[in-house]
Amino acid sequence: MRLAQSMVKAHCRDLGIPYTETGLVDSYRQALRHMHEVGEPLHADN
Repeated sequence: MRLAQSMVKAHCRDLGIPYTETGLVDSYRQALRHMHEVGEPLHADN
């Protein structure tokens, strides 16, 4: 991952999208929060 980091940062900069670095625990927290948010409409129908 570290080898690709500079290329990914440059690509994000070229596309004008943000590049964010975070730790392992916070990355899991963000992923779980996102899955909860996108899955919430499925739970509303039940």
